[in-house]
Amino acid sequence: MICDHSVELGTIGSLASPVMISSGTFGVAKPYMELLRGQPVGAVVTKTITLNPKAGNPQPRIYEGPCYLINSIGLENQGVDRFVDFYNDEYGEIGFPVIVSISGNSVDEFVTIARKLNSIDGLLGLELNLSCPNVDGEGLAFGSVPERIGEVVKACGSCSRFPLIAKLSPFQAIDDSFALAAARAGAAAISLINTVPAMVLDIHRFRPATGALSGGMSGPAVKPIALKMIYEISRSVDIPVIGMGGIASGEDAIEFLMAGARAISIGTMNMVDPSLPGQIMGKIAGFMERHDIENLPEISRRFHL
Repeated sequence: MICDHSVELGTIGSLASPVMISSGTFGVAKPYMELLRGQPVGAVVTKTITLNPKAGNPQPRIYEGPCYLINSIGLENQGVDRFVDFYNDEYGEIGFPVIVSISGNSVDEFVTIARKLNSIDGLLGLELNLSCPNVDGEGLAFGSVPERIGEVVKACGSCSRFPLIAKLSPFQAIDDSFALAAARAGAAAISLINTVPAMVLDIHRFRPATGALSGGMSGPAVKPIALKMIYEISRSVDIPVIGMGGIASGEDAIEFLMAGARAISIGTMNMVDPSLPGQIMGKIAGFMERHDIENLPEISRRFHL
């Protein structure tokens, strides 16, 4: 049997593979992108870009625990103008479709960033980071009520020439109101879940274990939370859902596809093993062959209670 491993993401278009790289994994550094060459990656999402350069949170920014990672990077980035200037050098030759993640402190900032990115040719889309848990007043403020999400999506949609993906937190996926607001405002897809707000204390120093008081938790520990929310949200909206949160193996990825994700995105575990995307796609392909599955949507259709 010839299995079709491509995935349709609505108005975003078709990806050769359902395996994507989550925002923040490889930053904007070309040497990291080189690690992906030859791997069956459907798309790469950039580190989140803001209107102005950001220095990020104080060090230390990473805490590794059993089955989880807490990051408090704080959206460190070069700002949209420099990103646009150096886009071709950093991303022009990586050979994968690129989605740019953006965040702002106001609707106007989101709109300004989206307009500036119109000058780049060939982007697959923009991911609106409406749910970053380790920055005060950035992104997450827009996710406090569904109407605000809809407002940002609609405003960016009116000025951007690229499809929009609304990235939601686990708290925004407790019910379907946030996802529905994004869909009704014109989002092409939903991505979830972002990291889970969390903190760790250093009992020997009487201080937080990270430079900032808290950060975002990711890694295998959040997978069951993500899986449940993807199952529910994918059945509530009529646009594609991109699933992420704790994917560490091909089996994990298949669970996400079975739960209703149209595509999956790998984040934390890329830092453990940069060859993981290729391994995961190999597992998905083998699973499809063993079970005589012709295309990816059939994995979800076969799921039953």
